[in-house]
Amino acid sequence: MIRRWLAGLAAAVVCACGGPQAEGTGQAVAGAAPAFIAETGRGWQEVVVSVRDLAPIRDFMIEVAGYEVRAEGVLAPQWLEAWGLEGASGAYALMASPGKDVGWVRLVRFDGVEQDLIRPGAQVWDQGGLFSLMVRAEEADEVMDAAHARGWSVFNRPQVFDFGGLLIKNVVARLPDGVNLAVYSRVHPPIEGWDDLAGFSYPFNTMAMVHDLAAERAFFVEGLGFEPFWEGDYIDPEPVSTNHGLPNNLSHVIPRRTAILQQRPGEDGRIELMHFDGLEGDDFSDRARPPHLGILAVRLPVADLDAALARLAGQGVSPDAGPVPFALDPYGEVRWAAVSSPSGIIVELLEQP
Repeated sequence: MIRRWLAGLAAAVVCACGGPQAEGTGQAVAGAAPAFIAETGRGWQEVVVSVRDLAPIRDFMIEVAGYEVRAEGVLAPQWLEAWGLEGASGAYALMASPGKDVGWVRLVRFDGVEQDLIRPGAQVWDQGGLFSLMVRAEEADEVMDAAHARGWSVFNRPQVFDFGGLLIKNVVARLPDGVNLAVYSRVHPPIEGWDDLAGFSYPFNTMAMVHDLAAERAFFVEGLGFEPFWEGDYIDPEPVSTNHGLPNNLSHVIPRRTAILQQRPGEDGRIELMHFDGLEGDDFSDRARPPHLGILAVRLPVADLDAALARLAGQGVSPDAGPVPFALDPYGEVRWAAVSSPSGIIVELLEQP
């Protein structure tokens, strides 16, 4: 973990020395790196996380997992205006696991506007926005200990469960501002193909708790071209503690109906929908929009924004904001629009020229 902290510190210093970059100016910067071209058809590229202060989660990512600050600067005025936040301002830090061009986390801070939590005091099974970012780790307990050292809590102690013959340990850490980090480590057999598990990896999945699983599934499958990776019910064979804090005496009674969706086979850019069958919770979906605090949105690259919006229109979905063009670091000029699922999951669509 010390090695990852030193690597992350060095990356942060290099980025800081280059100076912050302003989004939305449309102006070329002398000596700036060429625009990053995001791959389409592989799921979301980044997730947008709204926080009061960039430092706590940014520093946690750097010190525990060696994340790099890939870019930082002020929020694009056009993006703020598209969301009806005229006169607001703010800053961002784009976090990336070292050397990874997927699973980015854009921490954003809004200034000059009133904010509240997207999911204030929510139970796990309550609906509204995105519940957690999902990462892998060599040892989930170490990430929990690092969260505890910062005064943060978890939903329950690390739990081991069987997922299709894989023994997996999971703990969900409660980071500031309603941001949950679900940490998974493999107990058996050893995981292969991951080289950033010291501390924790880049987010490969996001989880949302929903009341109407069929409607959410249709939004992503019919509207956005995702496909099922795994669908089914999970229920514990006997009363046990669960990774989501479900009471022990209900763990073998309440099925967790789940749909894990992806745009193509692989571990990147997934969306996981979960419904606790038999539990009725609150609905915070109308709060899942800027400038409220929590996991705000996923950003999905598309080859043709107009075609993507037309496909969504065929499902009865119209944009919440946009389309609008602006400069977005590190992508350069983009055309942008935002849509929402029935449970308030915001998907921001990005088209690059």
